[in-house]
Amino acid sequence: MKRKFLAFTVFTLFILIPPVNVSGFEHIDNINDGISVYFLAHLNNSQTIEVNVTRTEDGNFALFLFDKRPSESFIDLDKSLNSRIFDVAINYSLDDNPYINYTAIESKIYYIQLILIENGPDTFYLQCNLDSLTRYYLPIISGYNISFIIISLILAFAIILYRGKLHNKFKNKI
Repeated sequence: MKRKFLAFTVFTLFILIPPVNVSGFEHIDNINDGISVYFLAHLNNSQTIEVNVTRTEDGNFALFLFDKRPSESFIDLDKSLNSRIFDVAINYSLDDNPYINYTAIESKIYYIQLILIENGPDTFYLQCNLDSLTRYYLPIISGYNISFIIISLILAFAIILYRGKLHNKFKNKI
């Protein structure tokens, strides 16, 4: 009798409590023309990544995969793609609903770039078979020129020393 009651209870719990079925990563965002969204993921050797992008309206999206950190957005001032992106990317898709399926050759970090080329703003749904992707923000501000920093530091120290000598000169007169 106890076994039947226990089996009935367990069976009822399986029916009432739905199983959680998470099979990948999803990201939803709204972007304007000429804007890029970046993600990164660590892939092991022979691991496959599948990325699919769907849109809600008429946006023309492009999806790129890089095996090295991109140092620029590859978007020209007129919001068109710079042709160099096709030489740098290891895989890309320009379809209506861009899709990438890539098997990693070596274990490293891979970068994903999604660009809204035209017909924006639009909302996209990015789905990936990996458990998580990390949102990555490509720095827009270029690095400082080292010679500019050194000259500024020398100039600042010279001003501080000069003001210190003037301060001591007036202090001695009083």
